[in-house]
Amino acid sequence: MGKIGGKTSLLVCNEMHDKRPSKTGEPFKCLMQHLLFMAELQMAWEQQPADRQWKKPEGDDPRTLYQMLMTSVGLFGPKDCFGYIPEKGMPRTHVTYDEFGSLSTAVAQQLSDLGISTGDRVALILDNSVEWASLSYGANAIGAAYTAMYTHQHGAEWAYILADSTPTLLAVANPGVLDKLVANLPADASGWPSAGILLMGEEPANELPPEGIPVHAWTEFVAAGRSSENTFEIADDPFALNTLIYTSGTTGNPKGVMLSNWNTLSNILCVQSAFKIYVGDKNAAFLPWAHSFGSTFDLHWMLRCGVHINLISDLTRIADECIEIKPAVLLAVPRVWNKFYDRVNSQFAASPVKRFLSGKARKHAAKRIAKAGVECDAVPPKGMLDKFYDKLIWSKVRARFGGNIRFCMSGAAALSPDVAEFIQLVGFSCYEGYGLTETSPLVSANGWAGPGMSRLRCVGRVANGVKVTIDTNAWDDPERPEEGEIIVHGPNVMMGYWNNEEATKKVIIEPGVFRTGDLGKLTDGYLAITGRVKSQFKLENGKYVSPAPLEENLKLSPFVEQAVLDGRNMLRTYLIVHPNMHSLKPALSGAGVDVSGSDADICARPETASWLLNELKANNMKSPVWKGYEVAATLILDPVEWSTDNDMLTPSMKVKLRNLQAHHQGAIDAI
Repeated sequence: MGKIGGKTSLLVCNEMHDKRPSKTGEPFKCLMQHLLFMAELQMAWEQQPADRQWKKPEGDDPRTLYQMLMTSVGLFGPKDCFGYIPEKGMPRTHVTYDEFGSLSTAVAQQLSDLGISTGDRVALILDNSVEWASLSYGANAIGAAYTAMYTHQHGAEWAYILADSTPTLLAVANPGVLDKLVANLPADASGWPSAGILLMGEEPANELPPEGIPVHAWTEFVAAGRSSENTFEIADDPFALNTLIYTSGTTGNPKGVMLSNWNTLSNILCVQSAFKIYVGDKNAAFLPWAHSFGSTFDLHWMLRCGVHINLISDLTRIADECIEIKPAVLLAVPRVWNKFYDRVNSQFAASPVKRFLSGKARKHAAKRIAKAGVECDAVPPKGMLDKFYDKLIWSKVRARFGGNIRFCMSGAAALSPDVAEFIQLVGFSCYEGYGLTETSPLVSANGWAGPGMSRLRCVGRVANGVKVTIDTNAWDDPERPEEGEIIVHGPNVMMGYWNNEEATKKVIIEPGVFRTGDLGKLTDGYLAITGRVKSQFKLENGKYVSPAPLEENLKLSPFVEQAVLDGRNMLRTYLIVHPNMHSLKPALSGAGVDVSGSDADICARPETASWLLNELKANNMKSPVWKGYEVAATLILDPVEWSTDNDMLTPSMKVKLRNLQAHHQGAIDAI
C-alpha cells in the first residue's frame, strides 16, 4: 500500500492540540482522530519509479483490466465504488467494490455460458453506467474485447461499426436504440450478433431483430451468471486486445483502434499516485467512456485508486450534482471549462459592486500566484485581505463544484491559457494533458511531475515510459523551424487499426512508434501542441495558419458557441460562427442593430456580422495570440447549432469541416 499524507495530518492534529480542553483522555482521542484522518488520506499505491521498464508488466502489476479490478476489490471491498441516480427525482444509489466485482464476474460467467470466448467482441451502445462498466470488465475477464459506441450516433454509423467489428453480443441502452438498429441493420440474422441482443432496463422490446437472434433481459442475464455452476478461465494475456475504440474521423469511415490490456494499463500505472488521489475520494464522471480519455481516466484509473465514482445523470446540471457529490477530482473537456469561465465572468460583470469586489479578488490572487512562481497549481490565500477576498469571492465559485476539488484535468482539445489562468485564480489546480485514442490516450500532462513543475501554454512533460520526438521534415514553415509532427514511442501505442492494414502502415512506423498527425515542439522537456498537420493551411501570401488554438480563443467570447477558421489559398482568413443568440441579441440591441425576426433573420443581416466581427477583433483576435494575417476579414453566421443530428459534428464533437463548408459554400464563394 502507498504512503500516507502525514504532513497534512500532523498540521490538523496540531490544531486539535491547540484547541482541545485540558482533560484526561484527550491526547488519546486526538491520536485516534489523527489516525482516522491519515487513513482518509491514504494512497492506494506507490508512484512508479522513473527508471522502471515499460515493455511488459512486472512484479505486482496487473496483467489485464479484470485482474486490476479484482485487486481493487480485494483492497477496497466494502467501500463505495459507484454512485448513480436510477431515475430522475430518485436519490443517489451506491454500489460497493465488492458488489461491483461480483457483478462483473457474474457478467463474465454468463458471457462465457453464451459461448463468448477469448478473441471475441462484445459491443455496447450504452451511456455511462454500472452496466457499461461491468460488461467491459466481464468481457475482459474471459479474454474478449469490448467495442463501445455512443447512444446519440446515427444508426448508419452503428451499422458500419458492427459490420466491421463483428461482435458476438450487442448490449443496448433501451428499446429505442434497438428500434434504430432494426431500421439500419440487415433484415437477415447473418448481419446481427449471433449471441443476440442484451437489453437494459425493464421495458420490453418494441421492434425485434430477425428470427434466430435472441433478446436477453439484463436482470435475467445477470441472474443466470450468478446462479451458473460453470467456471471460466480468467484471461491472463497483457498483450491481448482489450478494446476496439472507433475514432470518429471528420472524413471517411471511422477506424477501429486496437488497444491491448498493456496499452491501457501502462497509462494507468504511469500516473498512479503521481496525482493526489486518495482512497475513498469522490469524482464526478461525465466524460463518455466510449471515448479513450473518459474510459482510461474517469473509469479505469479511478477504480485502480479506490475512488468512489459518481455518475452525473444530467449534463445540463453538472454543477448542481457536483454540489451534492463534492468531488475531489474532476475531469472535463475545454468546452466545460469555457462555459464555466463565461458564466462566472458574466456574473462578475453583472453589477458595479460585483465588478469591484471580483477585481480586488483577482488582483490579490494574481499577486499571490506570481509571488509563488508556479503555473497551473493552486496557491492558498495568504494575508488578511487575500483571505478575505478569497472567502468572499473565490470560495463561492469553488462551492459551485462542491467545494472539495483537489485538482482538475482537461483533455481532448486545447485549453485556452486565459481559461487555465482563471481556473488557477479561482483556487483549483487544473492540469492540461495531451493524447490520442491511438496512444491509450496519455502522451503528456501537466501535474504528474509534481508541484511547481507545470507550465501554461503547453501540455506538460511527457509521461513516464513514453518518449516523444519531433519530425521537422513533416513541416516546412521557415518561421517555425523547431516545430514538426509529434512522434510517440511507448507501451501506450496501439496495436493498429482493426481490419485496416493500409491505414495502420501510414501511422505506425514500427511497433510502438506512432505518427500522430499533430504539430508540436519540445522546449526543456515540455511539449506544446501547435496544430494538426492536415488542418494547417497556407494563405496566398505563403503564411501558415494553425486554426485550432485560435478557434478555442474565439469560444471564450460570450457571443460564440461554435467557431471554425479557414482561408486556405485565400488572401485572408474567414470565420464561420454559430452564435450564442441569448447573449448576442441584447448586445446587438444595445448597439442599435436590428434584432427583429427569427434567429435566421438576425444572422442573415450584414450589420449583425459586421458588429460581431468588430467585437471579436477587439476582444478575441488580438496580438500576440493572433498575427495580423490570421485575423478574419469575413464572418459567416450560422443560426443552427452544429450537432451529430445534422451531420456537422462527429460523435466525439469534432466539426466535420467539409460538411460545414458545403453548407455555406455560397457565402464562401462570395468572399
